[in-house]
Amino acid sequence: MHLDLLESGRAVIKKMCEDDRIQNTAAATLLHPDLHKRNIFVSDDDPTVITGIIDWQSASIEPAFWYADEVPDFARTVAHPSLKDQLDPNSELCAKAFDLCTQFLVPKIARPRLMDENLFRPLRHCYRTWKYGVEAFRHELIETSRHWKELGFAGLCPFPMPAPKELAAHQQEYKYLEVAHKLGRDLPDLLNTATDGWVPSKDWQTTSLAHREIFDGMLQAVLANEDLDDELIKSEDDLRAVWPFDL
Repeated sequence: MHLDLLESGRAVIKKMCEDDRIQNTAAATLLHPDLHKRNIFVSDDDPTVITGIIDWQSASIEPAFWYADEVPDFARTVAHPSLKDQLDPNSELCAKAFDLCTQFLVPKIARPRLMDENLFRPLRHCYRTWKYGVEAFRHELIETSRHWKELGFAGLCPFPMPAPKELAAHQQEYKYLEVAHKLGRDLPDLLNTATDGWVPSKDWQTTSLAHREIFDGMLQAVLANEDLDDELIKSEDDLRAVWPFDL
């Protein structure tokens, strides 16, 4: 099934790449895919001066649109530490500065960032099936097929819409993926770790205890919920299955 989906995706991507909009945003670009705070060194005397960037082993030359939707951790908005439903103003400033700098300093990446991201989604997800499974890529193919004409692509989409029963099964599987993805995005912010869970050794014990406390708190909320009919996570096994870090 995995290989069949990749073959179907190949046909869709080949057709999409005939579109001028894709070709005009596919300029070869040297990209560092892990440009986060822990990989950027700054001067002790002047933190505005970057003295080095590490972790280049995943750097590659890709189409400009490939990582155009990626935002480094220093440019993401985070919740206000004390005011409910508000964003931290410093993180908002960092996010705006990152957008402006990208527009003026890296125009090859800025252009696809301003376009409808649905034009690129199957291309960005096709290589991630080894990491996230087939559900995310299948979802992108389904949505691309559903909106093929709205997106302005010529002809018919090579990927046909699934039958209703198959589509319903996919939607259920994709909901689990969405829960896991949200946890993977939110948990590092709560624990103040890198996106992959990395934490300095001096903070390991404190972070591990906080990690366990968050899991136990969520588990208690799941077990205490008496109305589980419409809930995806109904047991400890379900929660562990979508939890992003080892326990």
